[in-house]
Amino acid sequence: MRLAYLGLAILSWPLTLATILQNGQIKDNPYPGQAPVIALDESWRNYGADVPEIAYKGRWDSQHISCTLMMSSKRMLNVLTPKFLIRILLTIRAPGIKLQFSGKKLAISFGPQTNEGTLVAYRLGNLDWQYSNVTADATYQFIGDWTELDEGLVNVQKTFEMRAGVSTGSNYELTVPPKFQKKVEIIGGSIASGQYGSYETLSSWAYLFVAGLGNVEHTLTSYAGACLVDQQCYDGHARGMTWYWHRASDPGSRSRQIWPEEPEIFDNSAEQPADLVLIQMGGNDFRHPNEIPGRNFYHAYVELIEDIHKTWPNAIVLIVSQWWVWRKEGLNYNPSMAYEQEGRDVHEHFKDRGFVYYFDTTGILQHNDINPMNHPTDVGHIKLASHLLQWTKLVLRWNLEPLGEVQHGTLYWNDMQDY
Repeated sequence: MRLAYLGLAILSWPLTLATILQNGQIKDNPYPGQAPVIALDESWRNYGADVPEIAYKGRWDSQHISCTLMMSSKRMLNVLTPKFLIRILLTIRAPGIKLQFSGKKLAISFGPQTNEGTLVAYRLGNLDWQYSNVTADATYQFIGDWTELDEGLVNVQKTFEMRAGVSTGSNYELTVPPKFQKKVEIIGGSIASGQYGSYETLSSWAYLFVAGLGNVEHTLTSYAGACLVDQQCYDGHARGMTWYWHRASDPGSRSRQIWPEEPEIFDNSAEQPADLVLIQMGGNDFRHPNEIPGRNFYHAYVELIEDIHKTWPNAIVLIVSQWWVWRKEGLNYNPSMAYEQEGRDVHEHFKDRGFVYYFDTTGILQHNDINPMNHPTDVGHIKLASHLLQWTKLVLRWNLEPLGEVQHGTLYWNDMQDY
């Protein structure tokens, strides 16, 4: 029997400033599931942030502060099963926690560095995702009397997965959540992290890919604005992914405030090793003002893959080619690629070793599938994720076992019988 779980994901913009469009119209209920703010009392049980029942997903430092989610902790997680709560603090995107809980109450406390109006996504079991705004130093209840849980579901252990902190009710308990046998890591920039998608990361090809697989653990190490090469972009001051892959922080301003000097090292070998690593980088290296020479980009790519292989010697690495712009030429829109030859050269460099593959994105997207600065629309993300899922199924022979809703909260069809 599959266990139910609650997932919570942090998106990267305040809700009050965002408008969600669906089929060209403003969505009537863009953020269903707003959670009430509550005050904790003796009916809640507290768990420390380092208890083994809480599985941290993605990149977290020793203080339980997450890199791209900016969830931070006050050294305690309050998990509310009338007596739980996870006091964590968020940033954005992929990191989160996963646990199992019994009972019918669950709440989450957000720490002092949470942005006002941060949007989180959550779900119970494999039901549809819901969204709520949260802010710093407040506790929100996500599961309660309004949740449809019969007595059988109340008493069983339900997996709770979130991209934030947690809490549940008093006569119940937390237990260690199960893990999937396979793991996927996706390394990229703003395109992989879903910038400009309707629901940011939950609209990204990276998340749609791992959600479409369903049966994998996953980490999305994808940072907006990040280059692959180190200290050659942005006048030579910016660190690149070859450096950030070993750090518990991201390139954002929030992270620089928390770690003004040297960020903590992140031990990629400490957790479950990845079976598949997808890399899509080059957009930031290629564009003005960086315009990194192709050979520099090539050497950085080889360095990163060698680093990954040394850390996870059994992992398959898939190079996902990076499109550039579509130019109108006569009666056609013709696409161009960033570092196309360099990507193929990297693949050729590793070809005889058998663990590196090349995925050509040419022909998957058209000019109307991209958004600001070459970022895909939601449909563009769906198209790329769909092709990658088929590649994984056909080449690696992995089964697709998606767990419920994949493209969260958005309809792309007419669901009415009348026009």
